Amino acid sequence: MKQSVSTTSRRLVQTVAHRAQVDWSKPYWTITPQVAAYYNSFKSWVAMADAEAEKYAAPPPPIDFSAAKQKVKDKELVDILESFYASNKPSPETYEWPEDDKQHTDNHLAFVREQCALNDEILPVMEKEVAYLKKTRTTADTNMLDVFMKYPSMHEEVLDEIEERRWFKDTEFETKEQSGH
Repeated sequence: MKQSVSTTSRRLVQTVAHRAQVDWSKPYWTITPQVAAYYNSFKSWVAMADAEAEKYAAPPPPIDFSAAKQKVKDKELVDILESFYASNKPSPETYEWPEDDKQHTDNHLAFVREQCALNDEILPVMEKEVAYLKKTRTTADTNMLDVFMKYPSMHEEVLDEIEERRWFKDTEFETKEQSGH
């Protein structure tokens, strides 16, 4: 079924507006400058699309040929245009969204929704991690015990190196090499 462009665009904008409730206050809209730029351009496009949908929601008003006849010297020209306007009924422009393009867009939207859900899951965990890292920030007063408590893998690695005497071997090798043996 083919529909006019204005009807199709109006329905599309209304459908998207009702179906996709976008929460513009989410912090991931401004997470990086690139995302913020995309966010701002998308938000302005949505506002422009809403304004255009409102602008073209109603059919255009009829043309007032009698007012044009009063302003133009050649009244016959206005009569020709009026008869052409009355007799010409062009078929509306139609557009059908190609199925592969629609499928591609649906897949992209599904991916974006998954990413948003993942971000919603990860955000509280990352906020806790940032708070922990700020709380346990390394300063001049931090000692090795604090570092080992914060990074247990580092503690295990140091203990393994001491146990295997890796540091002593390196020192011994350098000593032999320096003495020329």
